[in-house]
Amino acid sequence: MSACCSRHHRVLVFDFDGVILDSARLKRQAFADLYDDEPEESRRAVAAYLNRRGGQPREVKFRHIEGHILGREAGEARIQALCRRFKASVEQRLLDAPAIPGALEFLNRWQGRLPLYLLSATPEPELRAIVERRGLAGHFLEVIGAPPDKVTGLRNLLARRQHAARDTVMIGDSYNDYRAARSNATLFVGVTADPASSPFPNDVVTTVDLHGLEEALGRL
Repeated sequence: MSACCSRHHRVLVFDFDGVILDSARLKRQAFADLYDDEPEESRRAVAAYLNRRGGQPREVKFRHIEGHILGREAGEARIQALCRRFKASVEQRLLDAPAIPGALEFLNRWQGRLPLYLLSATPEPELRAIVERRGLAGHFLEVIGAPPDKVTGLRNLLARRQHAARDTVMIGDSYNDYRAARSNATLFVGVTADPASSPFPNDVVTTVDLHGLEEALGRL
């Protein structure tokens, strides 16, 4: 076993969109498309918010967009209707989305040698269905979606599996992933295709894709 994944880096917890599948941008676009009939200034504000707020449940995003950006009351029926439209829009695109470069190779190399988990803000039934249909389920000991939020989901995973935080690495592409790791005192590797626009503090270890993950883990 290589040094990058030996003794102190034994447990790996992966985000899904933008880490395993190259799907983060298509999801942001699907959110934005639901507001195509809004004025241009509002559309720009929605796009800016979505670029900042990866890794959150879609209900949280829709409530923020409706209430704080568009300034209108949005009841639960409206939020759930938006969620249904979003799900219908992205379902086939997620099945067709390419994997992040190096992701499948890494999973194939380390499956069965390290505990690998998937933790996403996608609703768990949808996440499990996509993971199954993409043939990825066998790589992970658990596939964990929302609810709860990622901070709580990671905390529950550590407790349930009795993994030490110091032996656990969260691998994500959003500040929300980084916050989940920090809140639970785990290690973290950021995945950012464009380091110049990284959402992470300067001292965070990052990689542009999963071809570089083993090297990044070795720098922790």
